[in-house]
Amino acid sequence: MAFSPRVIALLGFGEAGSAIARGLATDTGWRGPAKPGDNAPRRVIAIDTALDKDPRGTALGKTARSLDVAIADSYTEALREADLVICAVQGEHALSAARSAAPLLKEGAHYLDLCTVTGRMSDEDRAEIERGAGRYVDIAVMGGFFKQGIKAPMLVAGEDAAEAVAWMNANGFVATLLGPKPGSASSVKMLRSTLVKGIEALGVEALVAAQRQGILDEVLGCLGDADSMGLAGFITMLVQTHVVHAHRRWEEMGLVAQTLRETGVDPLMTEVIEKSHRRTVDAHIAPADGQVPSLEEALKILSERVIGGR
Repeated sequence: MAFSPRVIALLGFGEAGSAIARGLATDTGWRGPAKPGDNAPRRVIAIDTALDKDPRGTALGKTARSLDVAIADSYTEALREADLVICAVQGEHALSAARSAAPLLKEGAHYLDLCTVTGRMSDEDRAEIERGAGRYVDIAVMGGFFKQGIKAPMLVAGEDAAEAVAWMNANGFVATLLGPKPGSASSVKMLRSTLVKGIEALGVEALVAAQRQGILDEVLGCLGDADSMGLAGFITMLVQTHVVHAHRRWEEMGLVAQTLRETGVDPLMTEVIEKSHRRTVDAHIAPADGQVPSLEEALKILSERVIGGR
């Protein structure tokens, strides 16, 4: 029998939880008129410990009630009714939420963990849910609920992920099955953040300096090589050629740091990049023939001879 929840519980009713509730209630038809043979209406319930505790808590209560979502400020017996639980609390509270919910879950209830957590934290959440009666599904949200609502793209992983993905995509979500290994979706998001937030921090450093020097358009306009390759291709190329050109790039970053200082910008990111490149230089991995290795070969060299730690 296909997975078909009748009661969905949202843990956390902030931006993510309320967007999902709004999507289910008004956008996707999940809570539409009962069909012939339906014995019970579809319902959404919510738990948020901030309910009515402050102005934000009062506002989320009003939002819940406007969407006909029964909301409480604690984990109550009502959670036992849920066939599907979607946890959308802040990552630091994910384990606490799992521990609170686990004893109340009905047998076989799917627990979708949307929290921003590491792979190891996801494993801890899963242990709590499986210690109860739930079926844990690891989900990484790869977009933003503020603009995209329930359509925010999600990666889904876990032993029960396939049926969860099928139901999600049939009910307004945009979900992609990553595989059966729980925690892998969370890890993808974390490592993507390494790249994206790193670029963000570098952008702050570089573009402030560019604006101060009156060359902002010129700096942005000289990124055509990255545009032509696509971001994934560009980063792959940089990692492969890093094995060959780290020494030259390390020397260049020293001058970049000096340029930023002359512009009054503290080169926080640039100094770390300089240090990182120096680590590669000191490992003496540059091939004598100057040939650029494949990505697989480059990562093996960097992992074993530069990064270490395993």
